[in-house]
Amino acid sequence: MGLPIRHIEGNLVFTTHGTTWAIWRVAAANYSHAPTTAKRRRLGALESLFKSLTGEPMLMSLCPQVNPIAVVRTMVADVDLKKSPRYEQLGRAVLDQLETMELTGRTDWLAIPLPPTSRKDAALAAFSAAKADLARQLGLMPAPVTAGEVERCAEQARRMQAQWPTGVSMRPATEAEILWIYGHSTRRGLAEPFLPDGTESPVRGRGRTVAALGGVLLAEGGADFHDRKTVPGNPFARRFVQVSSEWGDSYQAMLALSEMPEAFALPGAAYLQQLDDLAYPVDWAARLVITPGVTAEAKSRKRARHLKAQAEEYQGDPAGPPAAVEKHQADNEEFRDRLASSAREVEIRAMVTLAVWGTTPDDAQDRAAALASDFGATDYTFARPVGEQTNLWHAMLPGCRTPRVLTGYAQYLLARDFAMSMPWCGSQLGDDRGGLFGLQVASGGARPVLLDPARGPRENASASMAFIGELGAGKSVAMKSAVYNVLARGHQPGKPHSRGRAVIVDRTKEEEWARFAAACPGTTQLIRIDQNAEVSLDPLRLYVKDSPKVAARFCESFLTLLLGVKPMDLEGVALSEAVQAVLEHPEPSMRALTDELTRRGSEDASSRNLARKLKAVARKDLAAVVFDDQLPIVDTARADSVVFLVNSLALPKKSELASDHRIERLEFEKVLGRSLMYLIAAVARETVMRHKDEFGVAVFDECWWLTSSDEGLELLLELMRDGRKHHAAAYVGSHDPDDIGPANSEKGAIIRGLIPHRLLFRQTTRTLASRGLEFLGVDATDADLLDLVTAGLSPLGLPDEEKLARAGECLYRDLLGRIGLMKVLIPHDPAVMRVIHTTPSDYRTAA
Repeated sequence: MGLPIRHIEGNLVFTTHGTTWAIWRVAAANYSHAPTTAKRRRLGALESLFKSLTGEPMLMSLCPQVNPIAVVRTMVADVDLKKSPRYEQLGRAVLDQLETMELTGRTDWLAIPLPPTSRKDAALAAFSAAKADLARQLGLMPAPVTAGEVERCAEQARRMQAQWPTGVSMRPATEAEILWIYGHSTRRGLAEPFLPDGTESPVRGRGRTVAALGGVLLAEGGADFHDRKTVPGNPFARRFVQVSSEWGDSYQAMLALSEMPEAFALPGAAYLQQLDDLAYPVDWAARLVITPGVTAEAKSRKRARHLKAQAEEYQGDPAGPPAAVEKHQADNEEFRDRLASSAREVEIRAMVTLAVWGTTPDDAQDRAAALASDFGATDYTFARPVGEQTNLWHAMLPGCRTPRVLTGYAQYLLARDFAMSMPWCGSQLGDDRGGLFGLQVASGGARPVLLDPARGPRENASASMAFIGELGAGKSVAMKSAVYNVLARGHQPGKPHSRGRAVIVDRTKEEEWARFAAACPGTTQLIRIDQNAEVSLDPLRLYVKDSPKVAARFCESFLTLLLGVKPMDLEGVALSEAVQAVLEHPEPSMRALTDELTRRGSEDASSRNLARKLKAVARKDLAAVVFDDQLPIVDTARADSVVFLVNSLALPKKSELASDHRIERLEFEKVLGRSLMYLIAAVARETVMRHKDEFGVAVFDECWWLTSSDEGLELLLELMRDGRKHHAAAYVGSHDPDDIGPANSEKGAIIRGLIPHRLLFRQTTRTLASRGLEFLGVDATDADLLDLVTAGLSPLGLPDEEKLARAGECLYRDLLGRIGLMKVLIPHDPAVMRVIHTTPSDYRTAA
């Protein structure tokens, strides 16, 4: 095979037939699970771009193999491995794990043949290309493309791009990327070269490396190149092309889009985007011929006259003209009306080619048949013309001429109609670096999803995460995986005081979070809050040295919840005055506050009532953690993970917090438990925000206990607002998104807006599923999305083996607002894998 490529430099491809192509790498936009507004915005951007293009552009979307080594290098790139030996071991385990998977991605491209600036330039280019081609055939070294010609074409490409709308982001491709396009096309399904990232140095030799592009053999229907007597056999049964090179034989089946529905609308019209959702990778290329609306309108008038003449032929027939003629007339009139509606409207003649492949000819043909079947119900028909597989293979390469067979499959569309196919809308998730958090299943393979927990603060954004899902859907396991990521990746090169920290509130009777934290890298501190308290959480003792204002605020909020005092009532004012007075003492404490209120009570009834209440509370055994000034103050500065064990605290039910009337009649144990939980959350907030060299997260699973009060809601809001400045974040989880940020509350709405990372797991209740989708930022009434959340994510009732394989499925919204389907991965750390599950039968099983 000899490709008509003469020279490659920058993003330019000079061909042997005189044309020069410019190639850009296009940034894809998530579409399948995006909000409706984002979908409309993307459709408008694509339509505007296609109206700005001229000539015969070519759109491509290819599925590269992903290098597991590159993934692991990205995971460890910003971690001090000398201080993180377990993370280094994790990297090796992940490499072994990924090498067993078919990792794929999707990358998008735009290639355009540059129009000649004049007839003279066109003739000179054709002559120079023919001369170089003749020299090559004679075995001579052809003359290189001159630097002046390269610069002229590069400037023409820059001016062309400057005239395009900015809604679709793209950049000029590099020489290495262009060479990868040709290498990928010849080695589909083999050990192909890995996709460059665009930061490579220019290829040495000023385009001479294109000589390697000819070392490939193509065989229509397959052939044995070692036995020239081999006959391919029945051509109708062998509709594939065999691409043979030194790397092996690649078997590829090429399909052309032959028919489309007569009328279509989103989402069904987005057939190019839907290729990304199939169970196997599919490459596609669309060759376009763009005609200005004025020229196309003249053609449509000619067609109108022809259709009218056809109808007149049936004037003497009582049955009138056939229905098809009348329909074609109506369609042509609509086409003309839409062409005339805008001066920028264009006609697009689209010729779409698809490629699938396999390790054997039968695999390739089976995938081709499956592809045709997958779109059969939508009236999109894909043909595999006999004897034209090689021509269609060339049709997917920039620089090659459009084969004649492809023109027979041309579809005539307006700009918006073609934009509705949603090209360049493959899905991407996660960060450019970070720990392996999950796998995005798309394009027939798995795409690693990385999570860099500290990326948000570095880019002036929040790093908080929310996990929504029902019992057993994988919510808690995903939270633990995210926390492991923080603790394992905390040590940064060149930052001796850096580390990852987590403060966790564990309400489970099995103390599952305590076991998990102890299994994670770093040191762990367990703080048990029960009748046998060993440390003090007295806010007046804790924070008076750092900030008397913080101590006063936490103390007043705690006692407001505990004593049922309204801040602006007389008792609330008396409490505030007493707290300020006590903070001026050399050793403030809750006992000192009680004494101060007792002293003031001789003249003030409100103070006297407060003192009686505090004395009554202090006599309770659970209250010693706050009122016993003989206990040492809790110190959370040393350990990497701090876990508050609070299963001894009684908490009110959500139904008991639904009205003020029921709150006023709560048992004292529940009132005390609710107040202590607020105080613990306050300690967690201050701990993770203490040092900017550390990245810390406060973890609140089943967080309704915190957000059920205005004080707790305010505390969470402050943590999320100030977390960016203090290198901290909150990880919150619940069954209902209203528990995280109540939809009918102004503070709740702000909290929702401050959570960029959102994960929605299975919700079999449609009401909760709808709320979860709304929280995710998509159409909560979309029937397909509702079915996915209620029955499609980690479905119940599957066999054990399949259930295990699909555990952890969720819809994930990442820091950039992209939404996609993901499977959360458990960290491949043996100590963590033994304890990360919440089911008793799981965590009791030895590894």
